[in-house]
Amino acid sequence: GVVPSRASFSMHSILVNHFLSGAWYPKGGAGEIAFHTIPVIRKSGGNVLGKAPKGQDVVNVFAPIVISDAGIFNTYQRLLPAEARALPGIRSQLRLATHGVGGFTVFVGLNGSREELGVEPTNYFMYPGNDLDEIMNRYLASSREEAPKNMPLLFVTCPSAKDPTWETRHPGKSTLAIVTFAKYEWFEEWKDKQVNKRGDDYEELKKTFVDAIMQTVFKLYPRIEDRIEYISGGTPLTNQHYIGSPKGEIYGIDHGIARMQAEAIATVRAQTAVPNLYLTGQDLCLGGFMGALQGALICASAVLQRNLYIDLAQLKKRTEATNSKK
Repeated sequence: GVVPSRASFSMHSILVNHFLSGAWYPKGGAGEIAFHTIPVIRKSGGNVLGKAPKGQDVVNVFAPIVISDAGIFNTYQRLLPAEARALPGIRSQLRLATHGVGGFTVFVGLNGSREELGVEPTNYFMYPGNDLDEIMNRYLASSREEAPKNMPLLFVTCPSAKDPTWETRHPGKSTLAIVTFAKYEWFEEWKDKQVNKRGDDYEELKKTFVDAIMQTVFKLYPRIEDRIEYISGGTPLTNQHYIGSPKGEIYGIDHGIARMQAEAIATVRAQTAVPNLYLTGQDLCLGGFMGALQGALICASAVLQRNLYIDLAQLKKRTEATNSKK
C-alpha cells in the first residue's frame, strides 16, 4: 500500500516469502472461509454478528478478554470512551499511526466462460511506466477531475477462473475484480450522504474512474468489452460504509518505513493500555491477508502467553513426518 521508496525491505521480504511457493484459492470462493469458520466459533460458545456500525450504545457485551480487529483508529476513536482514549499508552499508539491510502474497486460480471473470454486465473499488476514513485505521487497530487487520467496502477484478477467449482455453479459466466488507490478527499464531500443516494455528481465522478480503469483492462482482456452484464465501482466511501475503514483504506494504517521502525513496532502491540483489551489484524502487523493472519498469531500468543510460532513449527514437523510415512 506504499510507494517503493517508502516500503520497508522486511515488509516486502515477508510478502515475497509468502508467495514464493505459489498461492491458493478456496473452492467455492472467499466466502467459504467465513462459511467454515463461523460454525467453529459457534460450537465453542461464540457467535458472529454484523451490521452494527455504532453498537456501542445499543448493547453491552461483557467478557474477560476483548479482541478488536476493527483497526487502531476505529477501536480507539470510535469504540472506546474519551477517558480511555486519554490514556498515555493509547495516545502514543495513535501518535505513531497514520491512515493508509483509500481504495477504489471495480467488480465486473461477464457473459461468457473462461475459455470464451480468454480470462486467466492470474493476478496482474498493471503500471503505465517504470517509475512507480513518480506515477503514484503524480496521481495523488491530482485533482479528482484529473486523477482518472493519471491512473497509477491496477490490480486485475479473475476470481471465477481460479475457482474449480465455478463453471459447475455458474456455467457460461465469469467475473473480474479490479483494485487501485484513490484519495478519500476526492469523495469526502458526499460522506454524510446515504449509500446509493449520493447524487448525480458523485455517480458521474465514480463513472469517470470506472471508465478509465476499464479502458486499461480491455487491453489485457479485449474479448470482454462487449460481454459485460454487470459493473459496479466502489470508492473510499464505499469501503467506509461496508467495511468500516475510517478513510476508505483497504490496508489499514499506513505501513511505510516509519511503521517498521523499532519504536513503532514496540509501541503498537497486541496488548493495549486498557486491561484485557487486545488488538489483532493488519494494523498490528502488516497490510493484506497474510499480514492480518500474522497479527492474529501475535495477538493469540499474547492472550495465551504462549509463542504460537513455536507451536506452528512443531506442527509442521509432525505433519511432514506423518506425510512421509504415507
